[in-house]
Amino acid sequence: MATPYIEILVFACNWDGWSCIEATANLGVGYPASVKVVRVSCLSRIHAGLILKAFEFGADGVMLLGCESGRCLFGVNGEYIINEHEKARSILKILGMRQDRLVLVQLPAFSGQEFVMQVKNFIVEIERLSASRRAKITDPEPAQDIAVLSQQ
Repeated sequence: MATPYIEILVFACNWDGWSCIEATANLGVGYPASVKVVRVSCLSRIHAGLILKAFEFGADGVMLLGCESGRCLFGVNGEYIINEHEKARSILKILGMRQDRLVLVQLPAFSGQEFVMQVKNFIVEIERLSASRRAKITDPEPAQDIAVLSQQ
């Protein structure tokens, strides 16, 4: 049986996150072609709705790759992306999806080797969670029907 094709979407901040991506190219270190990177000015521009849209469009996993904690070049408090990350994970749980399909990675600039290690570990974790390409439902019981009473 062939290994499943795991699609990962990485939102990378323009500074430390993107420098990690560039460092992989400069070092000649590769990562799987199924990893797609979207460059954003700052992770503070990413909100839970955008993260969830990535899953809607078929991503098996989403990685938020940002500046090392306390080193944002925009001076943005890192709490914003942490809150959005936690909010999106909560929504994934409500939807019956595995929260482990979303990770927040904060690395120092030019940490190409560390990025590759993180993304490969993430892919292994997703493969372990489910052999399917789509997010797996974690609650095996079907939702209960809700009776609607009409008032006449």
